[in-house]
Amino acid sequence: MSLYPIIWAAEHAPVVDAEERAILMALVMKGDFDGLNCFRSYKTLAKVARVDEKTAGRRCRALESRGVLKRQEKHCSPVWSAIPESQRPVIWEAMIPAEWWSAAQLADINEQRANLGRVPITPENRPALGEAPPKKERADKGTKRPKKKPVSEGEGTASPGGDPGTTSPHPQDYKSPPPGLQVPQPSESPSESPSENNHAVADAVGKSAGGFARADSGASAAGESGTAGGGSAASEPQLPPQRKSSPRPQTTKTRPRKESAGFEMVRGAVPVAVARPGTRLYPGLHRAINDLLDGNAEAGIPRRTPEQVIARMNRRWYGEDADVRAASDYRGCERCTATGCTSPRRGPDDADGCDRIKNPSSWLAAALIAQDCPDPGCEDGQIIGAGACQACQKRREEHREAARVVAEARARWEVDTETYGAARAALDAWTAAETAEERRLRQTLGATGLYGAKLDHHVQRHLSGWRDRNPKPAAPARSGSHERREATA
Repeated sequence: MSLYPIIWAAEHAPVVDAEERAILMALVMKGDFDGLNCFRSYKTLAKVARVDEKTAGRRCRALESRGVLKRQEKHCSPVWSAIPESQRPVIWEAMIPAEWWSAAQLADINEQRANLGRVPITPENRPALGEAPPKKERADKGTKRPKKKPVSEGEGTASPGGDPGTTSPHPQDYKSPPPGLQVPQPSESPSESPSENNHAVADAVGKSAGGFARADSGASAAGESGTAGGGSAASEPQLPPQRKSSPRPQTTKTRPRKESAGFEMVRGAVPVAVARPGTRLYPGLHRAINDLLDGNAEAGIPRRTPEQVIARMNRRWYGEDADVRAASDYRGCERCTATGCTSPRRGPDDADGCDRIKNPSSWLAAALIAQDCPDPGCEDGQIIGAGACQACQKRREEHREAARVVAEARARWEVDTETYGAARAALDAWTAAETAEERRLRQTLGATGLYGAKLDHHVQRHLSGWRDRNPKPAAPARSGSHERREATA
């Protein structure tokens, strides 16, 4: 997984709405650094993007029709190839435009692609994308919302004191006091009894009434205690409990990731040209070593021993002459300089490219994960934890048969070459003798005063007799390879 495709899908991809963005992000987060090998079943996409399964398929096809996604045919992932053919999902390529990356980022991306045998990203194979179509408008856009029914004045609740002038917007409920009350003016109170009036005020304003009442007054006692009906506890609103701790989860301190068993042993065998002893490894190389030591089920990589990883690394590095190709004085093409090379990398799609290794760490990381055998568990022709690899044996037999055919063809060519050379030499010697005889005769007859047509007649008659005495050798049979050699000579 790489952040480049995720950032592009989250902020820059021309999507119509949030559904398409969620589906595109769920797709590219499982792809490669350059947008290749993006595959997930529609069921998984629907689960991650929180949409229907049919919606996921419809949205992917819509992105394909606009050029944002493209069905991929080459560079298929080993994990995808390991899926049964009847269950394989569509494998997509996210068409991230070449102009989206900066020049430095694009150079790094293309270098990694070259190490994997992929063609570089250019404006031709990754063109700019058009704007997304406008989002479909709501059907009720421009329609006014219906007005809510106002609350009538008669729906309030009278105060417990029986004052008809005090109302509350809440329904009657004897268990929970209303949060706010409207206090009438004293002159508007119809009660003439002091005790009844004190109770009404206490019910309305709570503690304040008790504070100004007499010490022996029952209303004040009830107002200050908060336990009798009509006190402050009955009239004041109940506030929610205050939060004593932050709702955010506490920060969990994690330990650094433990190295795989045998990692230090493999680290000590890393070539000095890749990383000097005591220095940190390139993250991609570090991850590749751990994947080989621990195994990676998603990538189809089985677990290997440290000795197997070291042997694999030596085969890749020294078997490909990487120590020579990574040297600063190595020139892999005419455009190589002491500071670098701007030519395309050599690969299956470009046999004439430059084979200089510009970044040894990324090259070795890609080479460690690369698998020449279709079986990911094959190591030196042996299946890890099993017997010999049948695919490798068959491939070796095919190589031996091809080498035998080439050797026989070469032997026939050498014999044909010797025969052809001898016949050609005899013909060349006869032609040289004929030319020398003609030159000698012309010089002799010319000295006697013959010239012109008479001289030519005597020369042709003499050479005719000479050819009868010295027959011309047969011309050598020329094969196609000899004809090509003569044409280029």
